[in-house]
Amino acid sequence: MATMTVDLDQNTNDAVAQIRYALTFLSEDVVSYDIDEVEQKIHIDLRPGADIEEMEARVDRLLRRYSNPEFGMKSVVALDQRRELPAIDAWAGMLERRWATPVGEGHVVLRGPAAQLLALVDHKVQTMFVKEFHAELEIFPSTIKSETLHRCNHFTSFPEHVDFVAHLRQDLDVLSGFADACRTGGWTPALHDGRMAANDFAVSPSCCYHAYEGMEGWTLDKPGRSITAVLACHRYEGANHTYLSRMRAFTMREVIWVGQPAYVIRSRARADELIQEWARDWELSCTFETANDMFFTDDFAVKASFQRQQEAKRELRMDVPSEQQAISVFSSNFHSNTFGKAFDIKVDGKPAASACVGWGGERWVYALISQFGFDVDKWPTGLKRDYEKFTAEESAR
Repeated sequence: MATMTVDLDQNTNDAVAQIRYALTFLSEDVVSYDIDEVEQKIHIDLRPGADIEEMEARVDRLLRRYSNPEFGMKSVVALDQRRELPAIDAWAGMLERRWATPVGEGHVVLRGPAAQLLALVDHKVQTMFVKEFHAELEIFPSTIKSETLHRCNHFTSFPEHVDFVAHLRQDLDVLSGFADACRTGGWTPALHDGRMAANDFAVSPSCCYHAYEGMEGWTLDKPGRSITAVLACHRYEGANHTYLSRMRAFTMREVIWVGQPAYVIRSRARADELIQEWARDWELSCTFETANDMFFTDDFAVKASFQRQQEAKRELRMDVPSEQQAISVFSSNFHSNTFGKAFDIKVDGKPAASACVGWGGERWVYALISQFGFDVDKWPTGLKRDYEKFTAEESAR
């Protein structure tokens, strides 16, 4: 195994999180990597035979992507609410109690209080947000047309995320041969070679995309409409799949607005107020601040800077003391008329604007247990009150 060391550029200090995320997609020859922020070094272990010069060129390309100083990365903090908390190993404790069982890369089964916590978060979204905005329930399929992802610009912003869906070719010999091979030797990925049909679907990486394609060609009544949905989403994130903070398969609840810009902006602003009320009530150690997506493209600086300058993305980030980091559990996003144009959705004769807010269910569970532990009696008053009321009502059904 070969090891290479690269210096961090001084202009990348504000983008270490993005660099750490992106390094996992550098090459299949990368075995492991580490960023030493004190020494400002990146250490990468490579498979034997890897082309060191090629890897150095790729790292340089990544660093240049995240080091463009001409684009400002505006930061506005609307809420900064911190608590002194012990370092609780939430993942180890959940495994020990069998509240969680990993069943593949980035796939986890939740049960017991962990599953109840996820259900509580979703219930609170419905009582606080869905009712507030009279959001209409829509049921979305878990898969989505690849063409829709293209029209949503997902492939040009997050190509690393996509889990494509495929099926065996409609051919008697192919189907029989596959079944016979599994029967005699067991299944292996190699059996897919040459047997798969052309792909036209992916597992949806986000909840709201279906909302826009489902309204294609619509003319909306003023001021617009609000939608809610919950979906099992997929995002492939390589070595970044750790515990419950960044999963390949996860639960997303969203509230979406499509309509006149004033209606959409006003609704999103109210949702931002509500999430801060929620954070205060549950005494979360968190911030609510401007953010940017981890665009995995060479125009990262342009896209990320635009999001921050326009405050198009805000996140509620909860502290995870055991990891000395914070993770996003809630995202607030304004899209202007991007999707209105892409899917010909109109209101008052113009392309509709849109916005959405979303909750990552498993992240909430992980962050809450990381902050407050496993004993419900020691949880903050608001969280304990809501949890006990919710579980009591569920038991009574």
